[in-house]
Amino acid sequence: MGIRYEKDTILNWINEMGKFLRLLIDKYEAFDEPADAAFIEEGYRNFFGKERDWLLGLSQNELLMYVEQELETDQIRPLALLFLRDALLSPVSETQQRLLYNSKFLLEYVSQKLGSFSFEDYGNLTLIDERLQN
Repeated sequence: MGIRYEKDTILNWINEMGKFLRLLIDKYEAFDEPADAAFIEEGYRNFFGKERDWLLGLSQNELLMYVEQELETDQIRPLALLFLRDALLSPVSETQQRLLYNSKFLLEYVSQKLGSFSFEDYGNLTLIDERLQN
């Protein structure tokens, strides 16, 4: 019974994260003013228990340690997508570049860890590469 509870808890968490990401994506409009930063920060706090600034302050090695020690494997991709959406809603700056690098790093890491390939992630990596070159 404990295993089933754990399974249901993880599935519920994944569903909630999916709802949040859908809201975030639906809210994105290329020519609108940037979204309220509080909306993004709420996602970091609610789903990962960390502040946005804390996550952005991590080096890649520290981010990798955080991901390996504190997150389930199923949580890594949503964090990478949250970094990506945050970057797309942020003005062009050093912070946006850091968000894009973190997103790319985590998408590549989770792909290698799971040994899986996703056309959606391939598209996201292409988008990230385009943004990093500009």
